[in-house]
Amino acid sequence: MNEVIIVNPVRVETGDMEREYIKRHYPEDEPKIVNVSNGPETIESFTEKTAACHAMMERIDELKDGGAVVINCFADPCLFELRELLDIPVFGAAETTMHIAAMLGEFSVIGPGDNMISWVRIQAREYGVFDKLISVEKVYIGVKDILSATEKVYQDTKKATVRCIEKGADVVVLGCTGFSVMAERLRKEIWEEYHIPVLEPLLTTYSVARSLRIPHGRRGLFAGH
Repeated sequence: MNEVIIVNPVRVETGDMEREYIKRHYPEDEPKIVNVSNGPETIESFTEKTAACHAMMERIDELKDGGAVVINCFADPCLFELRELLDIPVFGAAETTMHIAAMLGEFSVIGPGDNMISWVRIQAREYGVFDKLISVEKVYIGVKDILSATEKVYQDTKKATVRCIEKGADVVVLGCTGFSVMAERLRKEIWEEYHIPVLEPLLTTYSVARSLRIPHGRRGLFAGH
């Protein structure tokens, strides 16, 4: 089975951390990590998303021989463009995780940034799961703060998760793949205290990508290339 390629669309290289995280759940797997060194530092705006897509397309030759591609960012930069250019399935972290959440019930999303609420609502409409979206809760930190994984950041994240549960969410989606640094602890504590699942988008998307190897069609939506 060809390897799953995880594309980091930002120039912060965290490949070793991601590989170790995936291998804790799939010890036999050897995912390939492609770091886009000339991308933005983080993706917290539509401008940065566009810049990331440009940088990712420059690395397209490194992706062609994989079994599937996972875009390691909840903004799903270059999702449709890569689907046009590649003959292997391409999975966006937000699209995939929202659809899995929608199968589990009605869901909420938590994430960083002043534009988080509107952005997630746009994504949910685009991906066809808006009717399942209960709420979007902001965590008042940036992506860099999430990666720091301090106790304060963890507790703020947990409080946002609890707010989702109090509003009726059947499942909570972490709206940034950077949350992988604290997801295992959060998932365990929330399940023990509330019996509500928490989905971390990188692991969720990788899990789908490693098993679903159906290529995208070449007529209709992705026929443009």
